[in-house]
Amino acid sequence: MKNKKSIASMIRGKCVEEGIRFAFLNANERLSIPAAQNYANDLYYLKTKNLPARVIKFNARPINILVKTGINTFARLGIKKIKRNLGSFKIRVANKRRYVYPDFKSSCIKINGEKFKDCCLELKVSNKMNGKYQKKHILQCAKYSTKSRKPVILFYLFHFKKAGNFNQFSAISKVFMIKAY
Repeated sequence: MKNKKSIASMIRGKCVEEGIRFAFLNANERLSIPAAQNYANDLYYLKTKNLPARVIKFNARPINILVKTGINTFARLGIKKIKRNLGSFKIRVANKRRYVYPDFKSSCIKINGEKFKDCCLELKVSNKMNGKYQKKHILQCAKYSTKSRKPVILFYLFHFKKAGNFNQFSAISKVFMIKAY
């Protein structure tokens, strides 16, 4: 059962990513947050149809707030449109060359009044900050930064249950800039 929970959690993160992408693909007609949430939920239920219903329901509950928080954070970063064709990076992992793909790439991001062009963004969705995984995430972004010769934005979305309320969730975002070039 634990493995199925992990799989459902990873699928949830990917669906949140796709919901955010869905909202920002066309800057001329930006889609509403509910449309992006519906897209993420539909995708999640489609991809988890073979998992136990209890696991599916448990992991589906924070999807809407995660998509909403992600879209609002992108807007605060000044992202108006994301690029469709991300391109890959070739990196060496355990003496083998592998292609890796960043989650998002934006033409312009504004952080603390400073603009960055063509930055990659790496999204991580979790219910808690875990130092062990954070080091892996930073290393992953450093590799992207080295290959692209540009800063990479490490973008965390954390969700948690509101105190005393069974079905309501909150989410916060944390944004870090990784420069390794």
